[in-house]
Amino acid sequence: MRRILPATLEGMGIYEAIKETIKEAMKARDQKTLDFARVVKAELDRKGDGKPLPDEEAVKVLRALKEVALEQGNAFEVEFLDRFLPREMSEEELEAWIRENIDFSQFKTPLAAIGAVTKALGPRAPGEKVRRVIERLTR
Repeated sequence: MRRILPATLEGMGIYEAIKETIKEAMKARDQKTLDFARVVKAELDRKGDGKPLPDEEAVKVLRALKEVALEQGNAFEVEFLDRFLPREMSEEELEAWIRENIDFSQFKTPLAAIGAVTKALGPRAPGEKVRRVIERLTR
């Protein structure tokens, strides 16, 4: 069976993109993609009580599923999930953004800026990575 590409994420939320991928997999008769996309959608539905989750929450679910897939060594599932997860900023990109946008004098401690950075950048800037960059910048 041929491998299909995921739904275009442009202008589409993660939940909607997963639903579109299910449709594409059915048309292509790609059972492996269809089965796993249904598992992902079911998990998103479970966490959202049947309502589409906002992307911020969907990213958390996808990251948790990716951790399980990594632990089990399931490369297909990891690759599938990566298609829907936003690309994380590199530490260099994060450092440049922080230097340009954060004034550490506004915070009681430099690490207090972590919340402001993660809120501004969302899932592209995980808290642990932001903490490492801020610690390096403020040494």
